[in-house]
Amino acid sequence: MRIKLFTLWMMVLGCAIRVAAQETTSEIQGLVSASSGMLAGATITAVHQPTNTTYTTTSRTDGRYNLPNLKVGGPYTIRVTYVGFTAGERADVTLTLGQVFKADFTLTDNAAQLTGIVVTGSRQDKVFNRNRTGSAETVTRSQIERLPTINRSLQDFTRLTPTANGTSFGGRSSSYNSLTVNGASFNNTFGLSGTLGGQTNSQPISLDAIEQIQVSLAPYDVTLGNFTGAGINSVTRSGTNSVYATVYGYKKTPGLTGRQVGATKIPKQDFDFNNRGLSFGLPIIKNKLFIFVSGEQQRESAPATNGFTASRNGSSGAGISQAKAEDLEQLADFLRTKYNYNPGAFENYTYDTYSDKVTARIDLNIDKRNTLNVNYYYLKSYRNSVPSSSGAPSNGRSPNTNAMPFFSSSYIINNDFNIFIAELNTRFSNSVSNKLQVGYNRLRDYRSSPGGVFPMVDIENGAGLNMTSFGYEPFTAFNQLNTDTWQFNDVVSVYKGRHTLTFGTQNTYNKFLNGFAPNYYGTYRFKSLADFYESANNGTPLATRYEFRQSTRKGGAFPFAEIESLQLGLFAQDKYNVNEKLTLTLGLRADMPIFTQNFISNTNADALTFRNGQKIETGRAPKNSILFSPRAGFNWDVKGDRSMQVRGGAGVFAGAPPFVWISNQASNNGVDFGSYLI
Repeated sequence: MRIKLFTLWMMVLGCAIRVAAQETTSEIQGLVSASSGMLAGATITAVHQPTNTTYTTTSRTDGRYNLPNLKVGGPYTIRVTYVGFTAGERADVTLTLGQVFKADFTLTDNAAQLTGIVVTGSRQDKVFNRNRTGSAETVTRSQIERLPTINRSLQDFTRLTPTANGTSFGGRSSSYNSLTVNGASFNNTFGLSGTLGGQTNSQPISLDAIEQIQVSLAPYDVTLGNFTGAGINSVTRSGTNSVYATVYGYKKTPGLTGRQVGATKIPKQDFDFNNRGLSFGLPIIKNKLFIFVSGEQQRESAPATNGFTASRNGSSGAGISQAKAEDLEQLADFLRTKYNYNPGAFENYTYDTYSDKVTARIDLNIDKRNTLNVNYYYLKSYRNSVPSSSGAPSNGRSPNTNAMPFFSSSYIINNDFNIFIAELNTRFSNSVSNKLQVGYNRLRDYRSSPGGVFPMVDIENGAGLNMTSFGYEPFTAFNQLNTDTWQFNDVVSVYKGRHTLTFGTQNTYNKFLNGFAPNYYGTYRFKSLADFYESANNGTPLATRYEFRQSTRKGGAFPFAEIESLQLGLFAQDKYNVNEKLTLTLGLRADMPIFTQNFISNTNADALTFRNGQKIETGRAPKNSILFSPRAGFNWDVKGDRSMQVRGGAGVFAGAPPFVWISNQASNNGVDFGSYLI
């Protein structure tokens, strides 16, 4: 009755409320037998030695048992007892992320056994995992600690996947990947970057906080979804009964960097890089409650002018731009005097990258049937960036042989987040288990200008090439993205004979506030300094290009686009252990994105008629449709001795909706764009 009520409760919740429940745990399964046949009712206990966390179940009528949703890592000790039989034990068992560890026991009658407990050891290769059907790679904590890393990033280890090319897998763009940490989405849901913190070149989480990483390319398992590139799942470290701590620091300077390759000597670049952090784990209540905390700072300063300096007194040569220092200094003085505007330096300035990140995890062993972990992630980061060259003269707005832009033409991008995720794992009986995840992401991405409000101005050198730029970067004004995501996932597993039946729901609610209006403060282009001075002093209209945008909303309020979406996911699957060598998996997944119909209409655009009489409803959100993803997979231990394994399958995979495109529709309906070319 309790199981029926629980199932009904889950169905109601699934219908009432985008991410897929990803791998966060491992499993132990097997058979308990004796000379007389399979043993039902044997007690199986797995103890996670570092925390003394104990997982217990009993074998079913056919001798089979399952211990799902176990903490990754180890070592574990597995012990089997049955009245009248000598206990069996396996020690030093280490579990990898998503692994199904097979541990069979054959017990002997006490009457026939003169010695005590029979202890055997077993370590299974992570490659031979009967739970895997598609291509996957798992990186353990031991590998993270021992392998070299250049950037101290997840990407330094996901490239161990044979099909990896940077953050691309199998030739698929990194934008189609999905990254999770303890089940929490670390994706830029809006679609502006492959991961959180990507726009500031910041890692979203310290490498020191990671326990294991798993990269799945084609998992024929319907519990994994919403990516068409790679599913990158990771779990963090946790506290143990032992107190441990780590303090580290990494530093790079020009003095530690080689400058000569063969006969070529590279000019010295002034830069500074500091990465420092600490982490610790400890028991709050021994065997019961544990905490792990990791904190890290990164400070990086690098030259922004690509080694170029302005020409002085007609100087030229390597690293010297033809933009004259005398002209640029006179221009800076003019701007400060006439407009009280400081354009900043035009050479020898730096771009900074800054990030602070925190990871905190609490693990609670509620009882032998329930475990809970609660996780918190924090990132505050920014980066100075070179201005966009869109709409600029052909040589752009970067320092080069002809141009030296002022520091004010750059912009500052900020990526900040607070993320919470909680996971409750429950074993209702020896044949029913449950994994429940609830989470919230608060993402705040925004830009600012180091020079304050002033139109962007490009001044050419008289030959059609840019000489300098200053002012508000064209794509920075009111460039803001607030993302709030609520996550609810639940997976129920039912073990029945050779079958593992899985039912689940995975749902997210997204709310976005987005601002984007290029050239909102105006962008000017002049053929020469003389034309600029003439226009500024006498009002003569000599600009060859002027561009701006303005709001059409009442009172001139900036038209932030506000969109909401609900993504529902349901799935069912049967994993059938045909025999001890072959496992078949068959499942169906259904995802449905639902978009709120609250867009503002552009009545002028709606009145237009296009080819073949086609009309467009600018205020109408995309239609809702169900995406079905049937999948089938197999895992075959050819010889039964784990020396040769064949796995594969076929299926349909669906990715997340491109919310940035939908936001463009909503935001473009609220602004009027005017472009003037003279």
